[in-house]
Amino acid sequence: MFMGFIWISFFLISANDFVIIVSTITWYFSRKTDHGEEGHSNIWEGFYWIYRYNFGGLAFGSLVLSVVWIIRGLFEYLGEKLMGAHSDNGCARCCLSCCNCCIDCFDRFIRYLTENAYIYMAFTSKSFCHCALHSFMIILKNARKFAFTNSVANVFMYLAKFAVSLGATMTCWSIMSAKYGQVMTIDNTFGPLILVWMSSYLTTAIFISVFHTSATTILQCFLVDREIALHKGHFNIDHVPEALRRFLESYCRDELISIEHEATNQPKTMVVVATNDPNNGQVNESAADVTVDNNRSSAIDQ
Repeated sequence: MFMGFIWISFFLISANDFVIIVSTITWYFSRKTDHGEEGHSNIWEGFYWIYRYNFGGLAFGSLVLSVVWIIRGLFEYLGEKLMGAHSDNGCARCCLSCCNCCIDCFDRFIRYLTENAYIYMAFTSKSFCHCALHSFMIILKNARKFAFTNSVANVFMYLAKFAVSLGATMTCWSIMSAKYGQVMTIDNTFGPLILVWMSSYLTTAIFISVFHTSATTILQCFLVDREIALHKGHFNIDHVPEALRRFLESYCRDELISIEHEATNQPKTMVVVATNDPNNGQVNESAADVTVDNNRSSAIDQ
């Protein structure tokens, strides 16, 4: 019963992240001819993809997260018991601290790998293990880009949470400090201010997590574009929304030039894009650009 509750909780969290991922991917690969406007995405499409294509992968990924979470909880419980029994033993405390550190690192690694596996799963609609392996290889090949993106995203998230929480707390303090004809008198404002700080911080953290997931997804979209450009011998960003295209052309010109040069000098290899034919239900393979449409008719197969 407890395991099922934890599993369902992680599945709902994973489904929420997957909807954000699908919305970001459809925005990145949207074309004006497909949707009528550039930079178009649909929230409900993410729910449809979960039900139609990725329900099993999300269930397995959430199962992995729940098992790791339970194992971590058991180790922490046993560590507290051992710490209480051997509180005067410095060697035991050191070993327990090392074990807790290793378990925490493993838990963070699994969470990060699972998030990137969901992104790759939205691209390819493959199994969770297949996507986890390929996303891990992408992270290894582009470790500096991922480190820089995560660092900038984390700094922005902390600043945003701090600024919003501080603003809400200061607003609450100014309201409580004002005297409206002695109608309301507050003896101690410390408790309400702490409550406002905590509630505003948690609310901001929930909303700002969308930014972190979207930033990681956009980075993987760009890296997938880069890999396809290396195989095709030409880097095309016409499908990228106008706002992001201007950013790439303005601030990533050197990167685009290096990709174009590397793609030109590298032998061309067929990039297979599996497309479901609605007429006969067969799968046609062709070398083409990456397209993500509302019918989920395209997927990257590397």
